[in-house]
Amino acid sequence: MKIIARHVLPVLPRIGALLLGWFLGTVPPSAAWAGEPTFTYYDDLPPIEQTELEAVQERVQEARKRLKIIKGEPAKPKRKPVEPLPEPGPDERDTAGAVDFEEVDELRQAFKQLSKQQPKEEEPPSPSKQAPAPPQGSEAATEKEIKALSERVAALEKVMVGTEEQPGLAGLIGGYTRRNGFFLMSSEGDFFLRIPALLQADLRTFPSGQNGANPGVSPSTFILQRVRPMIHFRLWRYFRGLMTPDFGNGFTQSPLVQGRVQTPDAFGEWDYFPAFRVRVGKFKSPIGLEMLQAPQNLSFMERSLTRNLLPNRDLGAMVWGAFQHGLLEYQLGVFNGSPNANFYQESAATSSAKTLEARVFSRPFVGGDHWLRGLGLGVGMSVGSVKQASGQDQMQTETFSYTFFQYQSTSAVNVQGNGTRLRFAPQIAWYGGRVGVMGQYVRSTQEMINVANQQTATLTHDAWSGQVSVLLTDDTATFGRIEPRHPVDPSKGQWGAWELAVRYAQLNIDPATYTYNFADPGVSVLRAKSTTVGLNWYLNANVRITANFVHTDFTGASRAYHAASHEDGLLFRTQLVF
Repeated sequence: MKIIARHVLPVLPRIGALLLGWFLGTVPPSAAWAGEPTFTYYDDLPPIEQTELEAVQERVQEARKRLKIIKGEPAKPKRKPVEPLPEPGPDERDTAGAVDFEEVDELRQAFKQLSKQQPKEEEPPSPSKQAPAPPQGSEAATEKEIKALSERVAALEKVMVGTEEQPGLAGLIGGYTRRNGFFLMSSEGDFFLRIPALLQADLRTFPSGQNGANPGVSPSTFILQRVRPMIHFRLWRYFRGLMTPDFGNGFTQSPLVQGRVQTPDAFGEWDYFPAFRVRVGKFKSPIGLEMLQAPQNLSFMERSLTRNLLPNRDLGAMVWGAFQHGLLEYQLGVFNGSPNANFYQESAATSSAKTLEARVFSRPFVGGDHWLRGLGLGVGMSVGSVKQASGQDQMQTETFSYTFFQYQSTSAVNVQGNGTRLRFAPQIAWYGGRVGVMGQYVRSTQEMINVANQQTATLTHDAWSGQVSVLLTDDTATFGRIEPRHPVDPSKGQWGAWELAVRYAQLNIDPATYTYNFADPGVSVLRAKSTTVGLNWYLNANVRITANFVHTDFTGASRAYHAASHEDGLLFRTQLVF
């Protein structure tokens, strides 16, 4: 109680004043329009690191100054000023051919050679040392050739480097920075393109398999779980988008995924105000905290059992933003209403009704310097109508190898949604020093109907998970990407960062599901419990090797249950991200 009185209560007026001031328009821009959220990366890639890009822009400006073409700083010729070229009507670069850079080098060399041939302005030599006069007309010819070469070099430099008003080809900046990866950018930063990539190659084994009359054991196999070349772009500075095909998803029994190239993300966003952004397209549903964490930043290879009661991606429109560097963050959107536990398949609407999804998350102590600075807590929810579909895809273990629950869909029992579906997901996380802690609870309530006999029921399933991660090396735990202080370099005795993580999760099915025969009690479970232990080796910020052991126990609803009682999975992964 003393901690709450000392730290929590003083922050509440601050949050209220900030919100009131923003809506009344009295909060200064530095407070209201804070930067990107620093605790959560909403997308599967970090935001554009503007500081790095500004440093690149400064280097381009310095290059222009060296070339003496910035307006107001004309070139200072050593001998004679070169007559400026006439101002062109249309942009000459639109019709100019490709620049031959070898030709540029040759012209520069020729220019230097001809410059050396010019007589130096020195004191008149003595008559005894008087050099023979050059042939008449040779100096004029040299001057003419130098002038022609100067004009050609100036024209090429204008095309390549340009001016402040009209940047040239060199205004297209390209390169690699630590946080932005490979990118192309206009000199003023209004247009930006980067091409991140994620590769996760796994070895998945099941040392003890599963038992029961219908074990459903999957063979040990190498797979490509995620193969995502991403395209992240920005147009006119305040319009951005992300497109992400996925050629992986090699280990799942879902017929909606196998053999298909998935599209996790495809959206556009207007982000003039960090506190009020508008996004349209296909992207993550803003409900669960663990679902919002990028897969390459998870402390484990896959998410917990709670993902079975949450949507993954959905199609819709959303407004979202953040205040005071994460002091308060929100999302509010309207979506088609994808089913729980869905993968990346297109979520076409099954009815005209839509789903409202919202989330509020706060770091109340983000401005302090005490141990609570890394605390974040919030809640997500959704409400909408589901009909002509069950609204619940098959539930699978964390290894994606075994389906332990699904509604019946036969001619005798055909279960579908029959009205309102409500999801509720409180969440909390804390990161401090080497330690990270995360927990969340998910509750999904939905009206269901057996179309075959018109039997109806309102069912409520719930799940929760808790995890702790500890870095064994002198590195900092974070919700985002871990960057080792000492990347692997054997010559210097550096071996990267090591992390140990433990997680427990439990999912409970409403017993009324079997009372109304909405699921087969012989193969679907009443409860699933999982324990996961993970070891991560971060060789550097881009390469990671992971080992996970996952043990899952299953409990049936009655003696009729004859499927697996447990599953053991030993999983290994090599991950590359840039």
